[in-house]
Amino acid sequence: MSIGSTLLLATLAVGIICVAVSAASKRPGTAWNYYHFDGSGFAAGQSVDGRPFLAVRDHAVPVVLSRMTRVEAVALPPNKGALAGICYIKSSGGKIGGGPGYAPHPGFPVTITSGESAVVSTQTDESGYFVAVLPAGVYRVGSGIFSTEATVENGSTTLVPLRTGKRMVD
Repeated sequence: MSIGSTLLLATLAVGIICVAVSAASKRPGTAWNYYHFDGSGFAAGQSVDGRPFLAVRDHAVPVVLSRMTRVEAVALPPNKGALAGICYIKSSGGKIGGGPGYAPHPGFPVTITSGESAVVSTQTDESGYFVAVLPAGVYRVGSGIFSTEATVENGSTTLVPLRTGKRMVD
């Protein structure tokens, strides 16, 4: 085989490998990622204290889990993303010690607005978690001093911790 033929075959092989790697990197992830609330924000991994946690995956609606189990993916609608979060009451400080430093706020009404218009109203589950499927955009989650801004992108999930109060105990 001549040097020219060998060089041509090597260039062709490199080109095919580059195309395959590029295509694989653009494919949506099929693995679930897990996040738990640690009292101040979301941390990677399952909860170590038995509390519920979130299963998140690109192009799928996030799922709240109380234990590790097989998760069936429900596809996000086209041109939509998801907002998943927890509403909690801060419970540390003063004479309160130990524990995770927060209590989930079950049954809390969550309003999601864009500009001055309410887009979605939902309620937290028994663990304080909520999930909303929304078009891409910037939203205000909650109301008054207990609100935060979140950006939703197509095909992905944004995690939002929302403090809804502070337990004052001496």
